[in-house]
Amino acid sequence: MKNNELSVKPWIMWLAMFLLMAALAHVIIESTVQLILANHSGIWRYLSEFRNNAQKDGLSLDQYGKKVGLDAYHGWGKADGKVYEPSSNLDNIKTILFVGDSVTAGHDVKSGEEDYPARIAAMLGDKGVRVVNLAVRGYGVDQMWLKLLTTAGNYHPDAVIFAYIPHDLIRPANDFNFGLPKPKFRFSGSHSKLALAEGIVDLNQEYDDARSSFRLSWWFISYYWKNKEYYLPALFTDYYTQIYRLIGEGLAQLSQELKIPVIVVKLTNIDEFNGSRKLVQLAASGLVHPTGWQSAKVSYLDLDPCVKPKALAQQVDFDKEFYHHPGPVGHTLMAECLGDYIDSLLISAGR
Repeated sequence: MKNNELSVKPWIMWLAMFLLMAALAHVIIESTVQLILANHSGIWRYLSEFRNNAQKDGLSLDQYGKKVGLDAYHGWGKADGKVYEPSSNLDNIKTILFVGDSVTAGHDVKSGEEDYPARIAAMLGDKGVRVVNLAVRGYGVDQMWLKLLTTAGNYHPDAVIFAYIPHDLIRPANDFNFGLPKPKFRFSGSHSKLALAEGIVDLNQEYDDARSSFRLSWWFISYYWKNKEYYLPALFTDYYTQIYRLIGEGLAQLSQELKIPVIVVKLTNIDEFNGSRKLVQLAASGLVHPTGWQSAKVSYLDLDPCVKPKALAQQVDFDKEFYHHPGPVGHTLMAECLGDYIDSLLISAGR
């Protein structure tokens, strides 16, 4: 009996040491996350900014979320678009509907004047073209598609411009962006399901509870695991192939049902991320080559071959102008290239 008791004690000691080391490791990791990483993470910064903005307006988180257009289906962004009426009172008015992100919305330029959709409206207004701009800052190609799905019919468009920069291709894989929850398509085999955006109040409460109960590190692990495709795109190209095909089929269905052309446009932009070139290749095929929609008219236009020579001829610093948000010069170049394409394909050809 005495020998058996002695033989058990080392296991108890090793177990106790293991538990002690595990607890110590948790304290060290959690303290590092709480004191250093959390205070510098984009997630915490955006959540704090959202709270501060709500407080400035004297609103609750839920009330402020409604003010900025937050909903479970789109994520954020109000459905109201900028509408540019044609300058000529022609009988055959054509409506061109734009969806996109901050570039198309005119961020960092005079929105409504210097952004490329507004410039296209000015270029083609005397030819009876109405331009509707539904772009929303921070949107990925998934949210652009959801925006089209719910609002395109309201404007009775004669054509749709689905415009993106490479960074918009990675955003569908994240369920949180710019401090706000967003929907995310998830796949099980060939089946897709749209996981609606989490409520902003619930998201903040979960974060606060994790921080106060000293388990914020596990909250971060859970968050990164849910969005692993976003942080490791090179390992999850199947996900992006599926999401682009899903959106491509949706665009084809829209084109076929409304009997209008849909032009998928890759805007000029050189702000790359890990795996961006591969995703650009996947999108160029997946967004415009769906199956089963024989009468659909979905085309792909890369603005680079037009914009680059124009920038070179005008001695524009291409790398600086198109690194992130282009300035007025960049928008003018894109407007000239895309405006000429729209004119030749949709306007002049029909007159």
